[in-house]
Amino acid sequence: MKKNYGLLAGCLVVAALGVIYAGVGAYQDHTKEKERQQAETEKIYMTDFSDIEAISYDNDGNVLAFTKDGDSWTYDGDDQFPVNTTRMDSLAGTVKKLPAVRRLEGGDDLAAYGLDTPLRRVTVSADDGKTVTILIGDKTDGGNYYAVIDGQNVPCLISSSLFDETACGLEDMMALEEFPAVVGTDIQSITIEKNGVSEHYVKKKLAEETSPQSGSAESEDGTIAWYRGSDDTEDNKLPDNSALNVLADSLSGLVVKSCANYKVTDEELAGYGLDHPQAVLSYTYEKDGEDKTFSLSVGNPGEDGTTYYTRTEDSKYVNEIDKTALDQCMTADTGNDQ
Repeated sequence: MKKNYGLLAGCLVVAALGVIYAGVGAYQDHTKEKERQQAETEKIYMTDFSDIEAISYDNDGNVLAFTKDGDSWTYDGDDQFPVNTTRMDSLAGTVKKLPAVRRLEGGDDLAAYGLDTPLRRVTVSADDGKTVTILIGDKTDGGNYYAVIDGQNVPCLISSSLFDETACGLEDMMALEEFPAVVGTDIQSITIEKNGVSEHYVKKKLAEETSPQSGSAESEDGTIAWYRGSDDTEDNKLPDNSALNVLADSLSGLVVKSCANYKVTDEELAGYGLDHPQAVLSYTYEKDGEDKTFSLSVGNPGEDGTTYYTRTEDSKYVNEIDKTALDQCMTADTGNDQ
């Protein structure tokens, strides 16, 4: 009987401790939330917009203006310009609620902070019709900048984020064309057309074979083999996969370095050597259960000699791709000497 009383008392103590701990935890959570709200209340913001509709800023004497269009952005100077949405969304996020390190109440006049001749003007418009211009002045020794809302007299100290994000010229705000997100092992066939000659290679997955020594299933050369022309006959099988595997890796690794023309016309192609390209590199791959083809025409070297002008099939973009990377693709030793 005494044991039962002791057990009951122990249970009551544990339950009471549980209630106490729960209460302490709830109190701590409540305290932390109040502290967070207090800290947020004490923060200083130069701007507080709902949704950004347009942003413009001056860069080296040129004013770049962009307008939100649904989930994307357009450049006011040319609605065909491919705007980098990610970069513009980041800038919009910065100016939507721009935090200040501190407000300089009772300080010197604006000229003392370089705000009479600002380094940059950033104009922001919201969907409610509200528009403000942020003036950015001198940089401090600590890497921050003085800033003020145009028309106001009390400057603030802000971080370098807004100045850095608006240091971009128009070319920096361009969205570059992206190639298929594949790796070399995704590529199923490769075709290289150069100097009037077309070379075609097909990758085939090999059937597993039973090893007479071990009695276990195994496949030759990592389960795949490359064939010249077609895989209809074993006579077309290449003795070594390495050259084609390297070529596939090189093709899948090609990336656009810059865009020379984002609205090229048929008449302009000759200026880039793309009316009669020196080479056409194509490959097939599987994506989402579908067989797809990627084709890249290679034209003349770029102006500085480190790139080639290129164009994907029927694209309006003329891109520049690293010359060394393309030379590796166009001069790959595929063992085609016959």
